[in-house]
Amino acid sequence: MVIESEFEVKACREEVWNFLMDTESLARCLPGCEEVKDIGNGIYQAVAAVKIAFMKLKFNLNVRITDMNAPEELSSEVDGKPMSLVGQLKMKAKMNLTTVTDGVTQVQYHMDMSLSGKLGSLGQSAFRSKATEMGGEFAQNIRKQLEKSENAETA
Repeated sequence: MVIESEFEVKACREEVWNFLMDTESLARCLPGCEEVKDIGNGIYQAVAAVKIAFMKLKFNLNVRITDMNAPEELSSEVDGKPMSLVGQLKMKAKMNLTTVTDGVTQVQYHMDMSLSGKLGSLGQSAFRSKATEMGGEFAQNIRKQLEKSENAETA
């Protein structure tokens, strides 16, 4: 299942990149993220909760940065297991940052996700819908954080 989207942030590319590379700042913007640990060497462990259709699921996630070209491009792999259900989530993700104009950055992301076991039987469409919704929340949260700091600097 492929999910792609893009959004713009009123901040320079380097500022957006630095914000996204800060584990605590990023975690505050990820819907459902309850905990993130930086293990080192581009490896992170996280716990995330999500409500899909009628079910509340909590995932243990392992995230590994596989390629990075700062402040432009980041690729990662995610491997996750729900705590209360048999199954597995695997995802490859790529994010690109592009300067649109001075002080405006476009964030593009592409995720290729697969679900297996009982998790996969819940339905790809429910997961696609939830992932799209969470992507919108993520974009809104990043804008709120970065544009708030931008507005504070100009005030």
